[in-house]
Amino acid sequence: MAALSSPSTLAAVPSASAQPAPASLLGQAQDAQAFLGQWLLLLVARTPALSTALVLSLDDSGALVPAALWPETISDFSELAGPAQRCVDERIDVLLALPDGPRGQGRHALASPVFSDQRLVAAVVLIVQRASDADQRRLLADVQWGAGWIDALFRQRQSRDSGGGLARSQRALDMLALLAGHDRVDDACAAMATELARVSGCERVAVGLVQRGRLRLTSLSHAAWFERRSALAVALETAMSEAVEQRATLAWPQAGSADRSLVVNAQRALVAEPGVAAATAPAAGLPQAASTPQPARTPQAASTPQAALTIPILAGTRAVGAVTWQLPAAALTPDFIAQGEALAVVLAPMLARLDDQSRWWAGRAPALLGAGWAALTDRRRPGFAVGLLLGAAVLAGITLVDTPYRVPAKAVLEGQVQRIIAAPFEGFVAEAPARAGQTVSRGALLARLDDRDLKLEQSRLSAELAQQAHRRDGALARHERSELAVQSAQLAETQARLDQVQERLARTRIEAPFDGVLVSGDLSQAIGGPVEQGKTLFELAPLAGYRVVLKVDERDIRAVQAGQHGTLVLAGMAQARLAFTVRQVSVASAEDGQNLFRVEADLDPADPAEASPAASAAAPAAPATPATASGPDARLRPGMEGVGKIEAGEHPLLWI
Repeated sequence: MAALSSPSTLAAVPSASAQPAPASLLGQAQDAQAFLGQWLLLLVARTPALSTALVLSLDDSGALVPAALWPETISDFSELAGPAQRCVDERIDVLLALPDGPRGQGRHALASPVFSDQRLVAAVVLIVQRASDADQRRLLADVQWGAGWIDALFRQRQSRDSGGGLARSQRALDMLALLAGHDRVDDACAAMATELARVSGCERVAVGLVQRGRLRLTSLSHAAWFERRSALAVALETAMSEAVEQRATLAWPQAGSADRSLVVNAQRALVAEPGVAAATAPAAGLPQAASTPQPARTPQAASTPQAALTIPILAGTRAVGAVTWQLPAAALTPDFIAQGEALAVVLAPMLARLDDQSRWWAGRAPALLGAGWAALTDRRRPGFAVGLLLGAAVLAGITLVDTPYRVPAKAVLEGQVQRIIAAPFEGFVAEAPARAGQTVSRGALLARLDDRDLKLEQSRLSAELAQQAHRRDGALARHERSELAVQSAQLAETQARLDQVQERLARTRIEAPFDGVLVSGDLSQAIGGPVEQGKTLFELAPLAGYRVVLKVDERDIRAVQAGQHGTLVLAGMAQARLAFTVRQVSVASAEDGQNLFRVEADLDPADPAEASPAASAAAPAAPATPATASGPDARLRPGMEGVGKIEAGEHPLLWI
């Protein structure tokens, strides 16, 4: 039931004008009180016998308070209180006879309730002089007919309040959606501050979070960066801490209904901060975002009274942070404060969750442990416990059970002996039947150099040698000792030159020194081309006796030692595994941005591909003819690549 204000408050109600107003003025009323005043004047105009009229209406707290009064010269309202209270209590029309007044007998008090959706929203109390029963019934009918205007007024107010509530709910949902779109609490606070400043039209909105028991400024609206040690940042943090410690909304200047026991020193100091006095100027050390143009300062804006409002963000008993608005003092209304408090209540759980997610040990880890323990002890989910036990068993197995540890490395096959065949002298290529990759036997022709110039030189030297021999014989017949000595020396020189030419003629034919495979060299595209003395023409490797060169990463080289065994799988022989033994660990070299160590290993003698290196070096002609070779050695070729794994002991699988 609606409460009725005490009679002592009636004297403060503004009276309606003594002159009746036309019905068209109802549509021009600025607020509900003016509307009820105009409505009461219309009722007075229709009833000349009225001496006093009063309209009571509901206020925001749900109490019936005086809203309109006629005439304005009334000083005693005691006669109105009784009929009004009875009308409100019984919710019916009340007609009471009053004692005789100065104007004579026949005074009556009439009180009628006004309902809107079966809710008592107003009451009309009238005092009439010398009215007959018919006049009283007509007056009551007029009040009941006019109650439709009051009903429409309250319906309009209810619709407006409902629309405002929907708008506030929409803003709260939009803000929640904005925060839900961010994974980091700092980004969410920055978006929240900018959006609050935009929808509220404030000059600056600051958001702070409680971190390690201390409130720290997190973001400012329209600011991509701020100096944490600036005077304004310190003032904002102090104002937020003041509100969080008192768990109350603080504002300066304080409204008339504010709790005077609260400490608002930091709010007052924030308003007095030089960076806040200018209504539109950016604060020192707080560069504004490029996308938000700031209007120019004007003397009028600089002199506008400023206000500060700080609302703590509380999630239950936990203080998450606070929001501080800096705005003109005229905009600091009770409705604005109520909207800010409602928004803080809605956003507190979301900010608390984002803040917990950004801190592993203080947020996510305890939550995950708690959820895991709840799932483990839940009898409705036995599969989770069984899976956890199996996972623990697997983890224990890979932690405690030792398994062979193999160091992987890229590998290449090389011959134990690799012969370089170079050009014996300068000349021109006449023939080159062999090329890289071919298997050749000892004495096979690899290439032949052009010998035409050498044969001509041989013929010339032979003729010259015959002439010198004839002159020597003539000197001997004449017994000329000095001439004989000269001719003998010349004859020896010519013979040496002839022997040199004959040796070169013999070396124009380049043959394989032993059975093997040509690793490199191809002169088939250089027939007739010149070659320089000492130039490498071919590289020949024997068919028996190979070594493995592994390239081990420096992170694994500490586990590799000479004497360790391993297996080799070549790309061209994926079905065969070749065993080897590490011989030595050589130096490192950089390849493709990695530091790789060269590790040399020998194929095990038990493998058919292995031959004795000593026997191969002592008797290179001993190996069998390539055409008759069999087993894996017939397919091995120097330069084949693959993957080798070196057995480096046993370790737990988790360590590996």
